[in-house]
Amino acid sequence: SAYYDPKTRAMRENPYSNTGKIPEEVGYAGDNFVRYSGDTISMAQTQLFAWEAYEKGSEVHLQADPTKLELLHQSYKVKKDDFKEKQKESILEKYGGQEHLDAPPRELLLAQTEEYVEYSRHGAVLKGQEKAVACSKYEEDVLINNHSCIWGSYWKDGHWGYKCCHSMVKQSYCTGEAGKKVMSTSCVPFEDDVEEAETSKEPKTLLQMHQEKMKDKKKKKKSKKQRDSDSSDEEDEAKKKEKLKKALSAEEQRLKQVAEMMQLDERKRPYSSLKEVREP
Repeated sequence: SAYYDPKTRAMRENPYSNTGKIPEEVGYAGDNFVRYSGDTISMAQTQLFAWEAYEKGSEVHLQADPTKLELLHQSYKVKKDDFKEKQKESILEKYGGQEHLDAPPRELLLAQTEEYVEYSRHGAVLKGQEKAVACSKYEEDVLINNHSCIWGSYWKDGHWGYKCCHSMVKQSYCTGEAGKKVMSTSCVPFEDDVEEAETSKEPKTLLQMHQEKMKDKKKKKKSKKQRDSDSSDEEDEAKKKEKLKKALSAEEQRLKQVAEMMQLDERKRPYSSLKEVREP
C-alpha cells in the first residue's frame, strides 16, 4: 500500500507501485503538492527570516512571538526596498542613463508583432494579411439627398454647409455647381436676412425660395395644431357637461328615495335603508 505519514497527514509515493503502473497511467502524483499551496510558502519565508534575525542578535521566534516577528519582517521589507531605490538613484546620478529606462519596450519602438507579412518592392502584400485599419464606431461618409460631400464639409461666416453645393441648409437637396454660382452671387445667404430680401425687388435665389417653403410649412402645422386643440377642448367640455347631468339626476333620485323612507313609520322602515347600497 501507499506510504502514509500520520504526522504530516500526507500520502506519499505511488499506491500502485506493486502493480507496475507508472503515475502517468494512474493519474496520481501524491499529496506533496499541498505542502506548496496557500500560506505555506510565506510561512517558510517568515521562518527563514526568524532564523537569520536570531543569528544577528534579534530574539524573535515564529511560534513564541508571531506578531513581533511579522512586524519586524514588514519593516525589514520596507527598508530593503528603500535601500534598493536609493542605490539605484545614486548610480543613475553618477553614471546617467535614465533615458534608457524610461524608453518604451523594444517591440513598440520597432512595431514588431507575431504576424508574418511579406511585401513586394512596390508595397503590395505577397504573404500574410495586411494590418487592418481601426474603424470608428460612428457612421462615416453617409451621403443624403444626392450630395457628394457630408454636412459640415463647408464653413463660411460662422455657418456650416455642404462643400459640393455650398448650401447652408441641413438635409437640403444638392444643386451642384449651379448652387455654388447662386450662393456666390446671392447677397442674402441666411435665414436672418430673408425678410429684407422679400421687401426688395431683386430676383429670389434658390435658398430664399427654400426658406419660404419651410416657413409656410411651419405656419400650416401651427394652424392645424391650434384647430385640433380647439376641437379637443370643445369635446372635453361636452363630456364634462354630460357627466355632470348624470351625477345630478342620480343625486335627485337618491334624495327622493330618502324622502319616501322618512315618511314611513320607524317600525316599518327596513334595516339600513338610508345607506346607499350598490351591486358589487
